[in-house]
Amino acid sequence: MFDLFGLFANTLSAVNQVAAFMGALACWGFGGLLVGSAVYWRLHAVRVSGEVIGVRRKGNCYNSVYRYLAPSGETCEATSIEGSGSLRGRDTGTQVPLLVIPDKPQEVQEARDHIFTVVGVVLLAVGAGIFWFAVRSWHVGPMTWVVALVFVVHLLNGLRKIVVPGDKSLRSFSLRELIARKEAAAMPASAVVRVEDLAALPENRARQVAQRAQLRRLAPFFLLAGLGCLALGVHQSKGLLRLESSGMRAPGVVSSFSTSRSDNSVTYYPVVTYTDGAGHRTVFKDHTGTSPPLYRVGEAITVLYLPQVSGSAIIDRGPWNWLPSGILYLLGAGLSALALALLRGRSAALAPALDP
Repeated sequence: MFDLFGLFANTLSAVNQVAAFMGALACWGFGGLLVGSAVYWRLHAVRVSGEVIGVRRKGNCYNSVYRYLAPSGETCEATSIEGSGSLRGRDTGTQVPLLVIPDKPQEVQEARDHIFTVVGVVLLAVGAGIFWFAVRSWHVGPMTWVVALVFVVHLLNGLRKIVVPGDKSLRSFSLRELIARKEAAAMPASAVVRVEDLAALPENRARQVAQRAQLRRLAPFFLLAGLGCLALGVHQSKGLLRLESSGMRAPGVVSSFSTSRSDNSVTYYPVVTYTDGAGHRTVFKDHTGTSPPLYRVGEAITVLYLPQVSGSAIIDRGPWNWLPSGILYLLGAGLSALALALLRGRSAALAPALDP
């Protein structure tokens, strides 16, 4: 008899896996684009010293405008390719190290700005994590390739409608050329404005004061949350370091799952059976649960445990054992740095008021 339910389950699993693969590819694509752009600028650009002369507004973002002296001795004006909604650090006359590509002297990038590079590296890491999760969570079978083929055909059909013009008499065009022309036409249309003039506008001043006051009120909570994440990371690291240095490894097998239900999902915790060095058969529930389960019943795994400590056994995931601690450290460091920056801004704002 034809197993319709099994076919539906396999198709659903394949769709989830292919969607996860596409998510990983998207993260790799955007991350690779950001990291590749940073590498390209570092290899092909010339380092010069520039002076902020104003900003250009593009929607809700402000792009800094610089004046710099080219290696040829010519004075040039250029607009930063990166923009943000903040006016901080854009005061007129501020000296900034710049990167300039000789073929595009009207475009610059701040040499000390690495935020997009960091975001790119994070996206690459997230893509690797999603890919690993997809491979571990679902079995790669025939339905995976069938669904992947459907996704590819649908994607190619969408690209064909975008790329191929409806009127065959239209000339061929370069998408890169059109984007460059659009940006070149849009940038000069917005005048260069000094940051001090923008900050002097009543609506901008009131908005910035309200935003800064709100962020400064949140600074102590950010600091407490950051310190809490760091403390929890240290606690987890100490236990894991003891387990890695003094523990023993033994082969085990996933015998079943323990489930925890919430309103919208079910979390699966592997129940593992292994035999320790003394020959005792031990069963434990791993503390890491996922939905869907990362393991299958009967799958062989490696157990890491302390011989004299009951309840210390975990599934040995290799370097991934340190992932929760690493996330806590990064989150704690980011929150603490943000809180300290906000508190430092508050101190700088209060200093003039305290002067006699």
